[in-house]
Amino acid sequence: MKKYELIFSPSVQNDTEDAVNYNKVQLWGLGNKFLTDLESTYKAIILTPFFASVKYDNIWCAALKKFPFSVHFMVNEKEKAATIISVFNTWKQPFW
Repeated sequence: MKKYELIFSPSVQNDTEDAVNYNKVQLWGLGNKFLTDLESTYKAIILTPFFASVKYDNIWCAALKKFPFSVHFMVNEKEKAATIISVFNTWKQPFW
């Protein structure tokens, strides 16, 4: 089975940094635990992105196991690639 390549949109780095910084403030060491959980989710997407659920037309959503975040991504089966669009905090209030 061929693994999927991960491609990251530019906003993902900011999303990740914000989440790590937020968790660092909450409790010492929590930022690193967040990164470990996020990395585990990325590894699952690399192996089989279709474990996640479809949230919007072609946007898949994989929830982290220990944190209230989800990874939103698109899958290109032909290219065997998954484009990570965002690391989304599910506790945030949407803008109205």
